[in-house]
Amino acid sequence: MYFLSGSRKLLGALLIALLTGCASTLPTAVAVDRKQNLAVPQVAADVFSKVSNFSDRTLYQAQGLLGNPSVQYQDQRVQAIFKRLIAHVDGIHPEASKWDWEIHVVDRGRVNAYTVGAGKVMVYRGLIEHLALTEDELAFIVAHEMAHNLREHMREYLSNYLPLQAAGMGLTQALSPWASAMIMDYGIDKNLSRIKEIEADRIGLELMAHAGFNPTAAQQTFAKFYLDEQQSRGALTYLQLIPRWTYLRTHPLSENREADVKQQQVKISGIYERSPKNTPAAAPLSQKTVVNQDYLDDYEKLYLVGRIAPETVFTRLVHADRDVSFGADLGYGWMLYRTPQGGLSGHVGYSLFHGDPQITGNYGGVFTELGWVFNPHWQVYGRWVSAKNIDGYAARKQKASAGVRWGNYNLGHLYLEAGSGRAQFVNSSRWQQQSQLEFGYAFNFGLF
Repeated sequence: MYFLSGSRKLLGALLIALLTGCASTLPTAVAVDRKQNLAVPQVAADVFSKVSNFSDRTLYQAQGLLGNPSVQYQDQRVQAIFKRLIAHVDGIHPEASKWDWEIHVVDRGRVNAYTVGAGKVMVYRGLIEHLALTEDELAFIVAHEMAHNLREHMREYLSNYLPLQAAGMGLTQALSPWASAMIMDYGIDKNLSRIKEIEADRIGLELMAHAGFNPTAAQQTFAKFYLDEQQSRGALTYLQLIPRWTYLRTHPLSENREADVKQQQVKISGIYERSPKNTPAAAPLSQKTVVNQDYLDDYEKLYLVGRIAPETVFTRLVHADRDVSFGADLGYGWMLYRTPQGGLSGHVGYSLFHGDPQITGNYGGVFTELGWVFNPHWQVYGRWVSAKNIDGYAARKQKASAGVRWGNYNLGHLYLEAGSGRAQFVNSSRWQQQSQLEFGYAFNFGLF
């Protein structure tokens, strides 16, 4: 009981420290008045942020994802939006216009934008293309990321790190490690994250109004985020099993954020009426006009694909005990040639599989693949795999095949594959040939 009582007192004191302190921003028209723990000096937080940003930019540049022709126009428009917003940041945070602000568009298909602090912002091309954003909608997203900087959320995160670690250790003394981790994660970490996201929404809304971007675009943006999420859940059936509960998330639900910005707009209507209005560019940001799921966008990346084939049909021999096969590919993919209608893709990597109809055991080896994507749902491909038994037996398998895929290749897809394989068994120098037909479902995880 002593440990429980002491830990509760420690946790309570630490939580009070986290929720009290000073505020990083000036008084705003929107409802943002929470006190923050800003114990870590801003200069230290900036060093951390700049090192993190340098690491990200170095990686993206090495991959050729910054400043290439695919994002040149989007980057130009984002820079113009960014510059217009920076002109109004001093009204939210003193002298923020003097910060070393920087923004880039990354040529990747993820629906995301982020900041690491110190005025550094990254926007993915997929955010613009998948959501078919207007300039006002993109201005809200950029203003949201800038608001994280103005509100010094990275500095607050670093200031809270040690107190939260101490609180977790205190809870572990009184409860089980599992219970302590659940309380810290879902009770504190994710809750603080959602609070920060709402603050960034509200401050970003006020900032865009000052800059002359229509704040009603914030509602439209969240409506698009919601539609994109629904399309993703429809593409991957297992996502529908994951409940959409707010407390499980680092971000509030899109529909709740939409309702919140709608409520806050009443408070900034006068700001927008007095502001010099933004004139959108003659050309739209994206060629797309509606929210879409286009797997062509996210090919230049390291990825992990899992495959399950519920039934495999072969021409020579049927093994009743091998009617399900499993596999995984860890590889890198390139879009070798891109057109508005599709593109030529190449893949290389390492393949693992189990349950092959021709052999028993677990096998691993290299694979290469060349395919043509028909935008947005179909792909035809040819594939070569050369693998050996990884359980320690002297057996090998080679397979050449061709197939077709249907679905959202970034997330999940059905596939049908036909090919000719040959196996070399233990203590045998002969190869045994066999034709194979396989169908199944694959789910994709992009690693970066």
